[in-house]
Amino acid sequence: MNNKFFPANFMFMIMMIMGTIMSLSSSHWLMMWMGLELNLMGILPLMNIKSKNFEIESSMKYFIIQSVSSSLFISSSIFMYMSSISMFSMFNNSMFSSIMIISLLTKLGSAPFHFWLPSMCKQMSWMMLFLILTWQKLAPLFMLSFINSNYIIVILSAFISSILGSIQAINQSSLQLIMVYSSISHLGWMLPICFYNNSLMFIYLLIYSIIILPMFINFSMKSTLFTYSLTEQNMLMNKENIFIMMLIMSLAGIPPTLGFFVKINNPQFTFKYKYNFTIINIIYWNSY
Repeated sequence: MNNKFFPANFMFMIMMIMGTIMSLSSSHWLMMWMGLELNLMGILPLMNIKSKNFEIESSMKYFIIQSVSSSLFISSSIFMYMSSISMFSMFNNSMFSSIMIISLLTKLGSAPFHFWLPSMCKQMSWMMLFLILTWQKLAPLFMLSFINSNYIIVILSAFISSILGSIQAINQSSLQLIMVYSSISHLGWMLPICFYNNSLMFIYLLIYSIIILPMFINFSMKSTLFTYSLTEQNMLMNKENIFIMMLIMSLAGIPPTLGFFVKINNPQFTFKYKYNFTIINIIYWNSY
């Protein structure tokens, strides 16, 4: 960060954190929306600390996407409030609840609403990319868990995210794009969990953050560039190859790493409580 303006940066970090906490601690949809907006106003200045052209471009893309999705969210909330006269639970209208779900999926960067995320993140610093891929997903994921209708949209998005995230990362040479598509793939695991256990979803996101944080710190320390190829990074970190390899194996969920245990816990919990999040069953439940 820019030490010259550190007090202002600290204030923006507090705004970002308090906005997420406001969204998580509220049961009122208007207050949740206000928390998302406070979070957005806090992270935008942090994305422009060095005032580089690519930072400004990335922050403008992020602002436009988040503003559009927030507008869809609050508009659908108002229309549902007009039909139910309550801002706490108001999912009588299937169309507007679908719009609300799509707006939250767009904020998360879930497929097929993910096209803005790779183009924005490939020009971003590693620590800011870490915040986008972890902290910024926390509030929308919990807000999705409060919506008790139209599960089929989220399940389809999770299915597409897990497939596209893995396929699109294959031919990438940029480490940042690889990590972005990996995050989209992991989001496909987190989306179904948020419907039946928020604690398990939070643990998954926390372990994912713990895994990628040392990787991002290593990448940011070993290069002065914001974007670089995979081959260049291999030349820079010969001594840390084993450490990075273990983190990548954990990120892939290969046993006996930490990522494997958090992934295997999801189907165990599903079978234990007899939840079956297949598309056929979701359609069957929505028919009643």
